[in-house]
Amino acid sequence: MARVVIRWAGGEHAFRLGLAELEVIQQNTDCGPEHLLQRINAGLWTAAELMEILRNGLIGGGMDDVDAKNLVHRTFGQHPMIVFKVPAQEVLFLCLYGPPDDPVGEDTPAGDPTPSADPEANGSSAPITG
Repeated sequence: MARVVIRWAGGEHAFRLGLAELEVIQQNTDCGPEHLLQRINAGLWTAAELMEILRNGLIGGGMDDVDAKNLVHRTFGQHPMIVFKVPAQEVLFLCLYGPPDDPVGEDTPAGDPTPSADPEANGSSAPITG
């Protein structure tokens, strides 16, 4: 996953969860990323889980680990916990599925799959009748 800038209660920062960050989250929450996302979606999250996701997302986004920890702890102390739910969901979602504007593969195969109305453009000199 590429870094993605997200606006959250702590400001506007680059977030990214790579394999190393996911491993830390899994160790500290005893939960895989998809299961953790489902827990958050169902409202079964803990503050510690949201903190882990956002802290590690900031680290993966390029922030120093001490700065990320300080920012997350300071921000969590200044706002209601619920404001961190959506950013944590977004960080995990982007890690699992990628950004919504980054489709896998191409929309259409190489070349134009739609035949032209002009039969000569399709390599045929006579129309097909049936």
